[in-house]
Amino acid sequence: MSAYSITEVSIKYNLPASTLRYYEDIGLIKDVKREGNKRIYSDDNLSRLDAIRCFKNTGMTIAELQTLFRYENQEHNLDKVIDLLENHCDRVANQLELLQNNQRHIKRKLNYYQDIRTAKQQHKSPPKWEDYHLDMF
Repeated sequence: MSAYSITEVSIKYNLPASTLRYYEDIGLIKDVKREGNKRIYSDDNLSRLDAIRCFKNTGMTIAELQTLFRYENQEHNLDKVIDLLENHCDRVANQLELLQNNQRHIKRKLNYYQDIRTAKQQHKSPPKWEDYHLDMF
């Protein structure tokens, strides 16, 4: 099993050491070993940190993370874990749909302005915005 200092973990995950200590303080990262005053992170700790980053990067709140991790190994709370993850998955799906719609709009604008540039270079009339429909992208 590997051992990592807080500095190594901080660099690896591009997180301040204060954030790592905070995650410990609120119970998101558990069982961090100590050698004197120094924290020693294990592969299990890093695995937990990977999960935290995944969920946080997709918009899960700290409170939801605390709930998830508090219930994750308790069979009698299985329905709560499933509900939380289903709700989060639905939110992520909605975010993805919104991002895809926004991307189509961006592509529409990009193509429009690229075509203006091409028309200018070829000494032609510029295109008309109304000719660019979202369903084309």
